[in-house]
Amino acid sequence: MLAEFLEGRGNWAQVMPGARACLFSLHDEPVSLPLRLEPLHFEALFCLAGSITLTRRDNTILTASVRQVLLLTDLSDLSGASVDAPLAGILVAVDARGARESLQTICDLLGGLTLDTGRVRHWMASRGGCAVEGPTDWSRAAFANLGCLPQSERARWCVWKSVELLYLLCNPKEQEDATLALERETARRLAEIRRYMEEHLDEPLTIPFLSRRACLSTTTFKEGFRRLYGLPVHTWLRQRRMERAAELLRDSSLSVLGVAQSVGYGSASQFSAAFHRQYGMTPAKYRKMSGPA
Repeated sequence: MLAEFLEGRGNWAQVMPGARACLFSLHDEPVSLPLRLEPLHFEALFCLAGSITLTRRDNTILTASVRQVLLLTDLSDLSGASVDAPLAGILVAVDARGARESLQTICDLLGGLTLDTGRVRHWMASRGGCAVEGPTDWSRAAFANLGCLPQSERARWCVWKSVELLYLLCNPKEQEDATLALERETARRLAEIRRYMEEHLDEPLTIPFLSRRACLSTTTFKEGFRRLYGLPVHTWLRQRRMERAAELLRDSSLSVLGVAQSVGYGSASQFSAAFHRQYGMTPAKYRKMSGPA
């Protein structure tokens, strides 16, 4: 994918059999990226400037920016890719078949270390064939040391760190930590969307729109929201709109239509019906009962 695009661009170095790296910087030139990798190929982009955004076919979005590592495999099922220029970094491109002996040599030198690439492939498949590493302790250290190296050594460093990352992803504990980090990130995005909904109750809010804003699939968005807040999205939204409407009826001088529009209803009759279902009385009666004695 990126290796195909960067052929003829940047400075390529063959670091070891089956693994090469490219130091590159793209400025304002138009970028049209291939969306697939050759079978059994792997890429790791160490991003130094700009960002790259990938869109999966399920409409989820993945963005890698400065001091993050974008991991790509031939399992990636992408419908789009865009670049925020200037994009600069170091791309490590690995042909798994060509690198097999090199990786085995490294494992032998390190006392028989095991690289279970099948486990890594399964982990990547569960993430749609692409993932972003960082910010983590590993990525912060990788980039901090990268900045201390001369330009001539940076390609070798990134290949070595890619092998190290491969080893870490083979480790069940690392995968468990990565899963927990993913769950925390999902919860963070859902909390942001909940705040967004609170602040935009007067607007039409649909699950496709909200899930895209959260960079989550609609299924992950709906299931995650229900687990986190105990209600389906539409139920939570309807209840919160009615609670806000009740506040406005008590504390403001807005007309019933004005209150309706403030919580996303286009007509007073639709709003009144929804309010009655929630509180068992019309908005006008609720206002009268909530007023000064």
